[in-house]
Amino acid sequence: MDSFLFAQNKTHLLSTATYDCLYCEKPQTLGYTREQLFNACLDPGVVPEYYLSIVVAARPMDYTADYRTKLQNTIDSTFLMAEKTKTLMEIILVDWNPQPQRRPLRDSFRFRRSDFLTYRILTVPRQIHDSLYQPDRSPTYEFEAKNVGIRFARGEFVLCSKLDDIWTTHLHNAVKSRSWRKGIFYTQSQKDDSNGIKEDSVQLSSFPTDDELDQACGIHDDYPMGSFKMTKAVEMNKDNYVQMTRHAGDFSLADRDTWKLTQGYREIGAKTWMDVELLLTAAWTLDIPIAYQPTSIFNCHQTSRLYNNNDMMDNVDIDDIKSKKISYMNKPGHWGLQGIDLYEQGMKCEVFRGGLGI
Repeated sequence: MDSFLFAQNKTHLLSTATYDCLYCEKPQTLGYTREQLFNACLDPGVVPEYYLSIVVAARPMDYTADYRTKLQNTIDSTFLMAEKTKTLMEIILVDWNPQPQRRPLRDSFRFRRSDFLTYRILTVPRQIHDSLYQPDRSPTYEFEAKNVGIRFARGEFVLCSKLDDIWTTHLHNAVKSRSWRKGIFYTQSQKDDSNGIKEDSVQLSSFPTDDELDQACGIHDDYPMGSFKMTKAVEMNKDNYVQMTRHAGDFSLADRDTWKLTQGYREIGAKTWMDVELLLTAAWTLDIPIAYQPTSIFNCHQTSRLYNNNDMMDNVDIDDIKSKKISYMNKPGHWGLQGIDLYEQGMKCEVFRGGLGI
């Protein structure tokens, strides 16, 4: 089950970045062109190199005063999960259309060093952003950014989430237990109050300790460590799809080959709830099973989010998807910035193991 342990490729740590710790072992870059280093950094490999890739669109739709604090907590929570589970994983931060006056992500956050965690930062410049056809121009495209991360992920399983999530001990246990299977999409439920606001939002101090991050989501110990059980896939229909998919934006996971079968999130024509639409496409267009975890919560949030089901899928014909009369999938080869010379267009890829000791 841990075949990824035998797929280590040192050239995947090649990068033009120079910010790794001074005395840390790293591949020699002499003799490589910058384009070769870029391609090595992006290369997903023929077989998975890690058990898990976590993909996060690192630029929010609207910058908030505490955006950096929230993303730092997500990075630190991922570091703690890697350390506690002792499982090889990576976090991919996709910085889409960054503001020119802002410091690069690598200089704005703390990346602690772990033998189990690798960091990758993919920076998509404004030149590429402006070249994409979008009728409603936005400063950032969350789902296009996630598609880029999915396309280049090196993990056997790929988890797409948001930049303010804190991982629970249930997720630690699911990782430790090697709970997931290929050919299935996994999602979860989260509690809402009577006003539709998530109940599992948390308030953290400005500089939370590791213990505070560990305990932020509460104690989740339904199973002994190493013995976590995922629920079985259930048939998704028009009566239960809202309950099964409405929190997919916080947790959507599948093996990387299954993600690529869906051709990522829809990039042209979609308006809202693309994460929900993705699971409908997986279940009804491609007949991929959906395993819905109704009780075991895998993350909690640093933001209270309001969800309105009334306009959940206002631009999608549910009946036609279910009957396979219509498909909202991207065209083959037209997702995740395929067909663009990413190096020539100024995209950047930086990979590193962290620069601060534990």
